[in-house]
Amino acid sequence: AMKITRFMTDHGIRHEALRAIALTSYFHAQTNPRAVMQGRPLDVEKYEASRWIIEPFHRLFDCCMENDGAAAVLVVPADRARDLKQRPAYLLGAAQGGHHRSAAPVHNAPDYASAHFPTVARNLWAMAKLGPADVDVLQAYENFTGGVLLGMVEHGMVKAEEANEFLVPENLRFDTGKLPLNTSGGNLAECYMHGLEMVNEAVRQLRGTA
Repeated sequence: AMKITRFMTDHGIRHEALRAIALTSYFHAQTNPRAVMQGRPLDVEKYEASRWIIEPFHRLFDCCMENDGAAAVLVVPADRARDLKQRPAYLLGAAQGGHHRSAAPVHNAPDYASAHFPTVARNLWAMAKLGPADVDVLQAYENFTGGVLLGMVEHGMVKAEEANEFLVPENLRFDTGKLPLNTSGGNLAECYMHGLEMVNEAVRQLRGTA
């Protein structure tokens, strides 16, 4: 919460940007019969009336849930995938790690208001030979809505100074959006399988079976 507050203050980002992420996740959950929050839509009034957990996060709407369940994904070489029943979804890049001194004691890190993705993002795009402009649907891990904001900025999906204009529900919804976000409801509204269910949703999107 402190990191997100610092980032939002530094860049003049309004709380409505976080609200748009939550509203979008709940909107998408209404089209997903497996979503925990299916049948429990969220609107601006309900969101704003919810109690604070810790600024800038409202109750469950900015925070992921805890769920019991399971998810799995099968990864095989590309030549093997061609022989399987399902249409393949190819993995073009993968990266892990942290940015410079991201392991420094958290409140003394040089880049305090960061999710420490800049190096990972650079390596990911280089491996995939793609860039943010090539992405037309995004599954962003959100234990909190603020992490989506930081992740999107640090992966180059949106500039911090343009976040207020871009992060609105109309731009993030599957039916109207410039960049549909967490189209199954994500960790906030589908379920919290530590993000693995979002990998499965990405595969469904690539296959056209979502």
